[in-house]
This record gives sequence, structure tokens and C-alpha cells, in this order.
Amino acid sequence: MRKRQIDTLKIFNHNVQEVKENEEYLVNFNCGGREIAINILLGNGFPNEKPKLIVSPILRHPWVNGTTGEIDNAPGILNYTIHSDLGRIVQAVGREFEKHPPKFVNEPTSTPQHHSQHHAPPAAHQACRNGNVQEFGPDNRNALLSPSHESDQFGLRNLTTDELSRLNADDDCLEEFITKLPFVQHQNDEMDQLLAGIESLAVENLARKEAVEERKSKVESLALEFKELGQQWESMNQRYQRKAEDFSPQHIKELLQIAVSTADGKSDDEAQRFLAGQSDVGTFLQNFIESRKLYTMRKAKEERLVQQLTALERAAF
Repeated sequence: MRKRQIDTLKIFNHNVQEVKENEEYLVNFNCGGREIAINILLGNGFPNEKPKLIVSPILRHPWVNGTTGEIDNAPGILNYTIHSDLGRIVQAVGREFEKHPPKFVNEPTSTPQHHSQHHAPPAAHQACRNGNVQEFGPDNRNALLSPSHESDQFGLRNLTTDELSRLNADDDCLEEFITKLPFVQHQNDEMDQLLAGIESLAVENLARKEAVEERKSKVESLALEFKELGQQWESMNQRYQRKAEDFSPQHIKELLQIAVSTADGKSDDEAQRFLAGQSDVGTFLQNFIESRKLYTMRKAKEERLVQQLTALERAAF
């Protein structure tokens, strides 16, 4: 695992220098036209423990410890596991420094110049192009604040007293007047466009309803088929487990031992019957020879199987 991690370092990065075999490596990167070096230290617990990356010279970067230069906040370091690739981690750090070149710690930061903002003089004292100053006295200020200078978005200033009275007395006339206002007409146009868009979206959704229902039915059918196949797999798996136990070497060995014992006992029974005078010589010889032959065959198979199992155990199977 350690060697494979070191191989990924050499695959994903250029200019990899071996400082100390299996323990320390050096990779150079270009940072804003200047070269930086990342020192990779692999502790005794690597790859179970994360590596230590130290950049030189020390950079001003959120990933870098400004005091020690250790890269401890890089995503690859924070999320490191035994399955991470050392080469990809170092490559990601190098690309970050190349794309967004940080400044060195010993490099002075540029101080932005703050220009004083020139505020315009009050409206009461504005300088004209000819150098004269125009002052607004109380009368002029009253003129600025007079109704003629206020916004008239409803256009009421252009109406006569009779027209205003009619608007005040007739609700239908007032409603017609409001409907013809430009900003009201603009809002009505926007509302019509929104309604048309909603209607178009609803029609499109209804057109897709059949396709959605068809896919939903297909998904339900596949789910049912998946459930049936899962039940079949479970049944077949149980059957397989039983067969595996029946045909396991240890189980076959036990069955052979039982069969050997049965054949041996049968031959002993034939001998006891002959000695007791319960069978003649011909019957005894035929049955005894057959049972001993069966016993010998089963005993040979048992011994052969025991030898094979012993050899497998020695081979660590």
C-alpha cells in the first residue's frame, strides 16, 4: 500500500525528487512565475495516517499554516482516508497554487489607496460653470417643495375641477380612469403574460401526464419483478448453502467415516453369525468378502481425503 501511494505521487506529478526513500519527497510547482516546493513527509503510520505537506517558502493561503508552512486545511488532507491517492492530493494543491497564486508570508501586502470622495455641495450652494454661486432663499425652497414639483403619476393635475368631482362621485368612472393609467396597464400586461405562461405550462404538464403514468406503471412493474427475483435469489441461495454444506470436504469426510464404520460392523456381524453356526461356509465367504471389500474401498477413500485436507491446511487454504 505504501509503495502504491508513492507510485501515484510520481504518476500525477512532475519533478518528483526523492529526498529519503519511502519517507520524504519533494515536488516543485510554478506559483505566479515563481517556483515553490512542497515537501511530502510520510510517517511510520502512512498510509493509515495522513501525510504531512509543508510548502516552502511559506504562503498566505487558507490551506497553509502561516507559522509552520504546513498544508493542513486542503480538502484532500482534511478528508484523507487509506483509500485516498497521495499523488492526486499533491496535484490538487499544486493546481490551486498555480491557478490562484498566493503571496509569500515575507512579501509585503499592497495597501489599497483610498481616494477621498468629493461630495457635491448642497443644493442651496452650487457652483455654476461661470463661477457664480446661485443661492436658494426661503422663497426658492418653497417653490421646490410646492405641489408643481411633486410627482403626478396619476395625472390629476391635468384634470378640471368638474372631472375631479365626477371621479369622486362616480365609481364606474373612477374604475375606468384607473384602468387607463399607464402603470396599471403595464401591470395588467404583465399579469396577462404570467397567466399565459401558467396556462402553457399547465397544458404541457397535461400532455406529459400520459408519459409519466406510463413510466410510473413501468417502474411499478420492474419493482414487482425485482421483488420476485429477490425472493427467487433468496430461495436459491438457501439451497446453495445447504448443498455447499452437504458437499463440503469436512462433511464428506464425516460421511466416509460413518460408511467405513458401517462396512466394518457388517463384516463383524457376518463373522459372528458364522461362528454361531447361523450361516454355512459359502454364504459366509460371499457376504464377508463383499463387506470387507466395501470396507477397504471406503477406508482408502477416507485416508486419501484426509491427506488432501491436511495438504490444503498446510498451504493455508
